[in-house]
Amino acid sequence: MANDTITLHLPEGLHRRLERLAALTGQPLEGLIVQTLSSSIPPLPDDLSADTRDALQAMETMSTDELWQLTKATIAEDQYGRLAWLREQRREGTITGNEQTELDQLLQSADLLTLKKAYAAVLLKWRGQRLPPLPEMDHVA
Repeated sequence: MANDTITLHLPEGLHRRLERLAALTGQPLEGLIVQTLSSSIPPLPDDLSADTRDALQAMETMSTDELWQLTKATIAEDQYGRLAWLREQRREGTITGNEQTELDQLLQSADLLTLKKAYAAVLLKWRGQRLPPLPEMDHVA
């Protein structure tokens, strides 16, 4: 892995805090800064499957209003009912091969929606939006 060199102009107070934390933890200042940045920046969708990555990257150009709407998106009621029924069939051991394929597709769609909602929240946060606590996210107006 190549290392790039950059020059940062830090506010004096932040620089003092970082130096103090580096001294307290016995780490070099540079290592502490890299660790802090690495832990505070979520991963980008680059390592996902091409379809999932493309779906998430397309969201990066959405407006803030569109992202807020996406955080409130839900599975269509009929799809949710079908998903619940198919899961019950699987639990009971009476699911057919075609039904299992349908269940797998519905679960994949639900997982993608969940991932898109989470990524929408990440993008909103990066844009400086204030997000409500998690339990209230379904009730965002």
